[in-house]
Amino acid sequence: MIKKVFLRSLLLLGMVALMAGCTDLFEKVIVDDAALVGKWYALDNKTEFWRFNADGSGLTWDESDDVYEHDENVPRFNWTTRLDQIRIDIYGQMGQHVYYDWTVTRQTADSLTFEDYYGNSRTFVKTSL
Repeated sequence: MIKKVFLRSLLLLGMVALMAGCTDLFEKVIVDDAALVGKWYALDNKTEFWRFNADGSGLTWDESDDVYEHDENVPRFNWTTRLDQIRIDIYGQMGQHVYYDWTVTRQTADSLTFEDYYGNSRTFVKTSL
């Protein structure tokens, strides 16, 4: 009798430990808009920047192309979030519309990792510069 209770308890404990280890596999990231606001650079290209403003607007530029944050022709965008998604809408100077849909896989106060529509993963780091 004691052996059965012990084995059942051990089995139950093992199942609880297994489920606790798998919880993050089933949880989606919910984008924190407040943490998204700020200036970010791409970890794979430290000259590419994205600035998200609190009002849902933003700027993007790449200093290797001689485009800087305060340039007159820096591309501007609008952004929105929904659950684990960030949508970026960029309108060019000649009226063209480009959009990006990113699925955020990890977000902290100073880093953001997402996948694009094609499954490419990128990481951005928040900067105070």
